[in-house]
Amino acid sequence: MSLVSGSVGNTRSEVCWAAISPDDRHVYVTNFGDGTVSSYMIAEAGRLDLLRPVAATTVEGQKGVRDEAVTRDGRYLYALHADIQQLFGWQVQQDGSLTPVGAFGGLPTTAAGLAAS
Repeated sequence: MSLVSGSVGNTRSEVCWAAISPDDRHVYVTNFGDGTVSSYMIAEAGRLDLLRPVAATTVEGQKGVRDEAVTRDGRYLYALHADIQQLFGWQVQQDGSLTPVGAFGGLPTTAAGLAAS
């Protein structure tokens, strides 16, 4: 095994979780420190390239976005913002960009972890 990409920064704060698209073309990371999601492209030979430092936002500047998951078919990304008890969703476009589909509240204060099918 050998290193393909060293650390690839995204200009954001406190990366929390990473989710890879089922086609292995994109990676999404939640940035706990500012409520954003960054996107990366998995390029030739597995090299990681920053696509968008802010591909999506939950609550601008609000700490707390944590776990995330891409659906099995790769069409949606969901992220849990436990501090405000909301689940955020985005449709994943062909180019890896994210289009908001909504936020759903009323989660228990103990909500942790996320799985999508």
